[in-house]
Order: sequence, then structure tokens, then C-alpha cells
Amino acid sequence: IEEAPVKELYAHPQHPYTIGLLGSLPRMDESGHRRLTSIDGLPPVLMEKPAYCPFLPRCRYAVEHCKVENPPLLDLPNRHRVACWVDTETGRER
Repeated sequence: IEEAPVKELYAHPQHPYTIGLLGSLPRMDESGHRRLTSIDGLPPVLMEKPAYCPFLPRCRYAVEHCKVENPPLLDLPNRHRVACWVDTETGRER
């Protein structure tokens, strides 16, 4: 779903699943307490490969394109690759 050097990935996650995973981790470098997030829904059945994005039912960024085609890994700057039709920073389709 997403590939990048570790520091790049943690600094600029680009896939909704990665954003959800990182939001679920407690942060030792933050003062105070914050509520950890969770990813709603259930993971896809891996024996059934859908033609659409497998993260679609759980994604808050989904657009129409997600319903008809599974995104390929797209090349981004800084040796970053992501399989998502949406730019999660802008909310616009790539």
C-alpha cells in the first residue's frame, strides 16, 4: 500500500491505512495525553481480491474512482510510493 524510507514515511504518510496505523500508536515524545485513533470496520478477506481498492469500506478519503479500480503504486517525491487515488494532504484525487 505504501513504500518509503522510514523517516519519510513517519513524517509524511500518504495512504489512509498508514495514517490510521500511525494514529493508533502512543507517542512518547508528546506531553499530555491524546486519544488514540482506530481504523473502523473490518479488514478485507484476502482470499477474495476485489477489483476496487481493498481499503475502500474503511477509508474516509474514498472517491468514486476507488469503487471501480484498485490503485497501482504511484511514484511520489523522496523515494515514496503509494497505492491511493487520493492525495490525503489535499483531499483531491491524484
